[in-house]
Amino acid sequence: MAHRKLEKTSIHLPLVCLLILSIAPGCTSLLSPIEGIPVSHLPDELLGVRRSEFASVPVVMLSRPKEDAYRLDEGDILSVFIDGVLPYSSPNSAPTPPPVNLPDRDSGLQPSIGYPMPVQAGGMISLPLLPPFSVQGMTVDEARSVIQRKYLEGEFISPGKSHPVVSLMRRRTQAVTVIRSNSRTENGSDGTASGYSLELPEGSNDVLNALTLSGGLPGFNERNEVVIYKTSQIPVESRNELMARLLSSPCGGLNSNPCCMNAAGSLTTDPNCFSFDDQMLESQFVVRIPLRYPPGQIPTIRPSDVTLVTGDIVQVENRETEFFYTGGLLRGGQFPLPRDYDLDALGAIALAGQGLGSSNGGGGGRGGLIQGIGGASPTQLFIIRKLDCGRTYNIEVDLQIAMNNSSENILVLPGDTLILRYKPHEELVNFSIGTFFTFGIRELFRN
Repeated sequence: MAHRKLEKTSIHLPLVCLLILSIAPGCTSLLSPIEGIPVSHLPDELLGVRRSEFASVPVVMLSRPKEDAYRLDEGDILSVFIDGVLPYSSPNSAPTPPPVNLPDRDSGLQPSIGYPMPVQAGGMISLPLLPPFSVQGMTVDEARSVIQRKYLEGEFISPGKSHPVVSLMRRRTQAVTVIRSNSRTENGSDGTASGYSLELPEGSNDVLNALTLSGGLPGFNERNEVVIYKTSQIPVESRNELMARLLSSPCGGLNSNPCCMNAAGSLTTDPNCFSFDDQMLESQFVVRIPLRYPPGQIPTIRPSDVTLVTGDIVQVENRETEFFYTGGLLRGGQFPLPRDYDLDALGAIALAGQGLGSSNGGGGGRGGLIQGIGGASPTQLFIIRKLDCGRTYNIEVDLQIAMNNSSENILVLPGDTLILRYKPHEELVNFSIGTFFTFGIRELFRN
């Protein structure tokens, strides 16, 4: 009788094992292996940079340096009073009092007396009895001295008796446009863009003032970058051609792609990978100012980068929502990455609803029973990382090591796909336990 039972058992054992193997969760590591690069072998470019370590650009670098003295140019308006000349009065008539000019409250200028005299193209100015002359690049004091000298040379005023009164009545302004994608309403952001036409006084024509007058520094849903299009430097007749050239460039220009591969398939920063001409075009017509920068780097922001002139366009774009994706023993899904702090591999697994030692088998089926009675938890994680250039890397993370070694617990980056699987020995352990509870116990009771 015992021999018959043993023979019967030996007949059904392969069938039962095959059945358990087909329904056991996570058995794909034996049937469909995935190859990956261990974390210890990854180049630094693939590890990412911790967002919590990024530093904000000091706001003072977004403003143009204050000049020692204001320099005159086209668009300025001077206030000029010259006794007996401007306005004209005969020697026997009573002097005409000059007009008093009150500046705008936010102009920062003092009240002045005299008549408005605009500075025209090329810095030229026209005064009574004198041919036009240039005051471009002069301070107000220097312009006053020149005016007095010219009137004395023409003997239109008497030495020591008449002194021209010259002051700045109105500063020239720079007309710029600010476009912000994160338009705010009473209920928050509606996703549309908003535009601002600003008249920035000379001396305050910089990125900081443009952002301040259009809603402040970029907020939570906006990119930490300001893009300035120097349209004042783009020839009108060739604007469409230049923009099309920049947009069509695969490595440089507006679609800048810093990711290039060398022949060995690794990352390279070879300048020959990029279009030099397109880079020159972008640097001439487009200025990108990052508002946060990685640790160890010092931002290079020149005064000319943040100085705005008439025709310039300042753009602040919306941040694209960043996600990571899950599969394998993790429930398939799409999860948003946090904006203000870092998310590592263990945190992403917890966010997806699967922690080490969890009774949730991830793939459903019998995983919960097996792990609940001492079965092995899955500790093999593959992160499929896609770079900007389209190249993908399979990164292998050992979660057991990651729990004790932070260098193994790498960051999860936007676009990553996390695949959780069993290691082969973990599958064998769970297979053995499943076999025992589905077949071994039944046979024990039969005996």
